[in-house]
Amino acid sequence: MKITKGQWLFVLGVFVVNAVIWIVPSDVVELVARDRPTLLGCYSREHFAWIIGLIPVSAVALYLHLSPGSAVKKMKAFRVAAILLVLVPSVLAIDVYLRLTTDYHYVLGDLAYRRPTHTVLTDVYEDKPQAIRTYPHAPPGFGKATFRITTDSRGYRNSVDLDQYDVLALGDSFTEGSKVQDDEAWPAQFARLSGLSVCNLGMSGYAPQHCLAVLKYPGLSLKPKYVLCLFFEGNDFRAAGKTAKAPSQWSRYFKRSPIVQAIDESLIEHLGPIGAQRDVEGLDMLSWLPIAFPPGPAVRYYTLEPGVLAEHFISRSDFEKSKYWDRTRYNLERMRELCREAGAELIVVYAPTKEHVVLPLVSDSLPAEKVRAFAALRAKEELPEPQTFLKELLADLPAKEAVLSDWCRNVGTPFVSLTEPLRDAVRSGRQPYYTYNEHWSPIGQKVAAETVYRFWIDRAARSDAGLTAGSRASDDS
Repeated sequence: MKITKGQWLFVLGVFVVNAVIWIVPSDVVELVARDRPTLLGCYSREHFAWIIGLIPVSAVALYLHLSPGSAVKKMKAFRVAAILLVLVPSVLAIDVYLRLTTDYHYVLGDLAYRRPTHTVLTDVYEDKPQAIRTYPHAPPGFGKATFRITTDSRGYRNSVDLDQYDVLALGDSFTEGSKVQDDEAWPAQFARLSGLSVCNLGMSGYAPQHCLAVLKYPGLSLKPKYVLCLFFEGNDFRAAGKTAKAPSQWSRYFKRSPIVQAIDESLIEHLGPIGAQRDVEGLDMLSWLPIAFPPGPAVRYYTLEPGVLAEHFISRSDFEKSKYWDRTRYNLERMRELCREAGAELIVVYAPTKEHVVLPLVSDSLPAEKVRAFAALRAKEELPEPQTFLKELLADLPAKEAVLSDWCRNVGTPFVSLTEPLRDAVRSGRQPYYTYNEHWSPIGQKVAAETVYRFWIDRAARSDAGLTAGSRASDDS
């Protein structure tokens, strides 16, 4: 068969595209910094998926294009279509069967998702780097723990079902209690300390709009007197929207596919170790991580997220003008209105990031150039020179909390900050955050519960003092 010049150019184009996607590596330093898997020592999972996916597409394109005539091309196209008509339904049938026989940790709903009702899930978490390729120095983390998650008739983490609760706890995974036991989640601990009935409506992945939606139902139907809404500054502001939208059907289907998940896990298991020890230029940028604090025998270790660090680089005035604060304020205002109409009181609990808590404690020893380079991995804008960046970053860390705190004070909504209590725990050598995860350890959950309880007791004491003073004034008159 004689190949025309146009066909040669097509073959060359296909080869160049495949060669480029193989030759150009992913940013390994960024993958390590974010604790993401590295395949073959130089590719992200997404990059490698494009490499593998392009191979059959290229093969089919060459098979069809290198045909001597239209009749042969039609015959080849018919063969390809016939194979796909057999292959695609077969894969879909297998996928459906696997879905029906797989126990999922979440049930997709109209808003986002919840857990299956009346279930007990047992899982194990080990605080270590999830990726094989990791930091040049990766000390041991918090340890390994088995935990149980018990759900109620609504699909939330409550061991018992009640028709009415004194308190609702709203929020994301920090409220649900990620990677801790049922009785270690802060709403459960607060319930024991206070003697109040507390319904935990927290769910991993919830944003402020989901908290608003779950407050509408089933929240206020439980007739609470108080609503504790925890805001995690790491992603709640960024993820805030004005409506709680469910993910697209395609996104739902693809991400939950057992076949996709099995392929992903197999690639990580078999290709992750290959090249994991290869020298990578720029990896020295991470030599200051994990952060070790406090010095001495009580030392604990904390990794950071470059994206979270970059997001903290925003002044108070810029944050107040941002769409992120506008969306968050919108949800808070709706929550206040709903609570007021239902005769409940909204109380905001502020959960700072690990970066917000830890960085001020080690500010004098931070390498400015490496900190800037680390944040630049995920920054959307050009950052200033290292010393200026570090100085402004440290000054900006409290900005988001200050904006939310002031808003609460201005509208008369109680505000509970967990920043200093968590920082005190770090100072003392306790470890409130996991080393290789952004979430609270059981210690962090306990700090949160105790802080909210102290707020509760102090508030009750002030209220009693006010009543006593009022009674005395009445008696004197």
